[in-house]
Amino acid sequence: MRRLRRNTAALAAIGALAIGAVAPLGAAAAAPAPVVKAALPLPADHSPAVLVSKMTGPKSVSATDTRWRVTGTDLGIMWDNGHGEILTALGDTFGDWGGPGGGGGDWRSNVLLRSTDTDLSDGMTFDSAVEDVPGHAGEIIPSLKINGEEITTIPTAGIAVGERQYLAFMSVRQWGPPGEWDTNFSRIAYSDDNGETWNSTDGPQWTNTADGQHPFQMVAFERHDGYVYMFGTPNGRLGAAHVARVPEAQLLDKSAYSYWNGSSWVIGDDTAAAPIVPPNVAELSVQYSEHTGGWLMTYLDENLDIVLRTAPSPEGPWSERQRLASFADYPGLYGGYIHPWSDGGDLYFALSQWDPYNVYLMRAEIDENGAVVNPNLIQNGGFERAADGTMPAPWACTGNCGIDTNHAWAHGGSKQGWMRSNAGWIDIHQDVAVEPNTTYTLTGFVVTGGTPAAGSIGVRELGAGAATIAEASFEAVGAYTRYSVTFHSGNRTAVQAFVGSHLNGDRWVQIDDLSLVKAKEQLPGLTVSVTSDPALGTDVVRDDVVTYTVTAATDSAGPEAVELAVDLAGLVDDATLNPASVSASIGAAVLDGSTLRWADAIPAGETLTITFAATVRRDAYRADSQLVVTTDASAERAILTSCEGCAHTLTAVHYDPRPPRPEFPDKPGKPEKPGKPDKP
Repeated sequence: MRRLRRNTAALAAIGALAIGAVAPLGAAAAAPAPVVKAALPLPADHSPAVLVSKMTGPKSVSATDTRWRVTGTDLGIMWDNGHGEILTALGDTFGDWGGPGGGGGDWRSNVLLRSTDTDLSDGMTFDSAVEDVPGHAGEIIPSLKINGEEITTIPTAGIAVGERQYLAFMSVRQWGPPGEWDTNFSRIAYSDDNGETWNSTDGPQWTNTADGQHPFQMVAFERHDGYVYMFGTPNGRLGAAHVARVPEAQLLDKSAYSYWNGSSWVIGDDTAAAPIVPPNVAELSVQYSEHTGGWLMTYLDENLDIVLRTAPSPEGPWSERQRLASFADYPGLYGGYIHPWSDGGDLYFALSQWDPYNVYLMRAEIDENGAVVNPNLIQNGGFERAADGTMPAPWACTGNCGIDTNHAWAHGGSKQGWMRSNAGWIDIHQDVAVEPNTTYTLTGFVVTGGTPAAGSIGVRELGAGAATIAEASFEAVGAYTRYSVTFHSGNRTAVQAFVGSHLNGDRWVQIDDLSLVKAKEQLPGLTVSVTSDPALGTDVVRDDVVTYTVTAATDSAGPEAVELAVDLAGLVDDATLNPASVSASIGAAVLDGSTLRWADAIPAGETLTITFAATVRRDAYRADSQLVVTTDASAERAILTSCEGCAHTLTAVHYDPRPPRPEFPDKPGKPEKPGKPDKP
């Protein structure tokens, strides 16, 4: 049998590992019972995409600030170099960044990082950079850095054809008001040594028009069917999208480009290009998707949201917009460049934020028609919608908590949730509507300080008792660490997501960028229950025989490998187990010391029943007087959805065999004196 899946699933974390436990006595049990209420519907401007990791700057998974002096940067234009690497071109980059926005010392107009990371589910790491000196990412496309002449050169697209790398960039003459700038031209640079050195002067160039409306000043590349397609917009963020194409082998020959005029491809005349998507289209990225069999386009629109359109062909028709990430959740967002290795419905893209002027890896899910599905169900997961320092609904607090506004403290953006106290239990929580019988994953970033203590991130029931469904534990977390908990909703229509901590001294916990989404792999649920005769909570006496019944079942369409471990240590110190009473309806239960173990497959539609009996000893009430049976469950695929009665306690009390004393009636009182007869 393969290694079994823990009942809360393994914690996916960068940094210290921890495993949660499904138990009614979990960390959240100390919290006051939440009020049962309906989870709030998602707002109209909700962001379906989830933040996976920080790609650049402080707190990034690759620590680009200390490894290559990439402290503040933006964009993140990615392409496959054809040899198992993703090359990522970044825009204006600062080693000494003070923020917000672009600016600071050690300025480079652009840098290039490389990645071989094929598992994007926990973030994107970088392996190397194009360096000018060791430990310092160098500028790959030079610029004059003279305002009004050429202030900078910004990469906009990259592609590999054969052994050569191509990088389109725009020569920015000057920055204007927000969302506006003027370019001199766009040009294609090329490299034959995997991006180490670039020829940025001899490639084809598209000079801007006097009115600043040339349609290919900022471009996106994609290869398909022997062509490289070049999608373009004018400078700034106010223009429409256009498309051109060129045979792969002629990418550096400007005369070989054809432009879509709305009805046909016109060779050599860029003025013939007609809009394929209306304004406003900015920081455009395009990919041909094997998953949908069509084309995907992401960009920043006039609402300052990152949106997605789809089309059957490069020239269109392009669908209506679908929001991926909202300005309300990611203030100052832009970019939205697709990762080339997005597949199977996972759409990964690089999102930039003006404050803290860095790049984040985001993930959305699309179906085979290109529709955005399975959105993040956590509202305001990055706390950026908070209007002040108080915790905004639908978030709520147990104990002392609030919102900080400081990009140096936040993981993403400029805000994060905090909790702090010195005794008891504190948490931040949100009620979330879920679908029954569905597997979900809760993810969040956590950092702690002060006196170390047990904490957890997880989901629990609503209402009295607030039993924990699944959680991942942490203690002292010195830097933002990503924790994930996979759980099965069972028959529930709502759960409460929480991050909390017990306290044994002054302690603070900060959380940021939480998400709750349907898991890519939908797994069956496992239900377990433990009952006894006499029933749970009953007092027992010497010589009583207690019969226990453990049941387990899955909702799988096929057999599921399951393991049960029934800890009898708290029972056999007060009672004598009858080995002959142990039986199982499927397979065999084996006594291993003081643990009763069962490991086998439960067939679809069947219920495993394990029974055993124990006799209460005569001196039980003199020991700890508690008959405790604790049951744990795990499975190869199935996730534990409930474990009713798995922490099971009966109490042994003193038994006096003498019959009770008879009750004697009270002594009779004196008879009442007869009254005098009434006078006639």
